[in-house]
Amino acid sequence: MRRLALPLATALVAVFVIGSAGVASAGTKVHPVITATQVTFDIPASPSGVWRLVLTTYPPPTQHVGSTTGTSGTLTLPVPQTDNCSFQADVGVQVGGVGPFVRYDSIKAVVPGCGQSGTGQRFTPGFWKNHQAATSALLPQMLGGYTVSTFDQAKAIFDAMKCSDAVNCLAGHLLAAQLDVANGSSICIVGVIFQANKFLTNVGYAGPGSYTITAAQRAHAISLQQALDNYTNDSTSTSC
Repeated sequence: MRRLALPLATALVAVFVIGSAGVASAGTKVHPVITATQVTFDIPASPSGVWRLVLTTYPPPTQHVGSTTGTSGTLTLPVPQTDNCSFQADVGVQVGGVGPFVRYDSIKAVVPGCGQSGTGQRFTPGFWKNHQAATSALLPQMLGGYTVSTFDQAKAIFDAMKCSDAVNCLAGHLLAAQLDVANGSSICIVGVIFQANKFLTNVGYAGPGSYTITAAQRAHAISLQQALDNYTNDSTSTSC
C-alpha cells in the first residue's frame, strides 16, 4: 500500500474527532473526508492518472477494510463497524497511469457510531437461493474476481455451500451478505466483506469448484464465513 517515490506534495496527516457530517478540508490541496458511514476523495484535475483510496484501521495492528481506484470523479468507500471507530484514509496516484502509486495525502479520524447505516432486514443464503426475483434485482455482485450476473450463477454458488469446503462455503455466505447490504441492511459488515473478497481473489476463485488451500487459509476462511453467517442470521439487525 505504501510504495514511495518522489512525493508530489507533502503528505498531511491530521487527527480529528468528528461526527457523521465530516470535516471540510482547508487550502488548495484535496483531502479525503471520513464520516461515520463513508470515506470520500474528490479526484483533482492535476495530476492526471489513476488515483487510489485505501481505508485501514488504526492504531496498529492495522487492518485493510477497503480499497478503490479511479481516474476522475469521487472515490468512495463504506466505513465498517469497529470497536474504536478509528480509521486512516490514504490517497495515492499513479501519474499518467504508469509506474508505482505515489503517496498524495493521508488523514486519520475517529468517527463515533461507525458503520451503523442501514436498518433493512437481513436474509440468509437460503432466502436468496429461493427468491429469484429478489436476488436477480440486486445482481451483478463480485466475489473476488468472479462476477455473479445471473440467478443461475447465484443459485449454483448457494448450492455449493458444503462447508467441508471452506472456499465454496465462504463464497455463499459472502454473496448473501453482499445481497443484504445491497438491499439496505447495515453496512457494519463491509470490513469483513472486503477481507472475504480479498481472500477469494488470492485463491483464484472462479465460481463453484475445487480449490487447494493451506490449513491457515482454511482457518481464515472459516473465521470470515462465521462472521458473515452471524450477520445474515441476525434478522433483528441489532448486531454485526
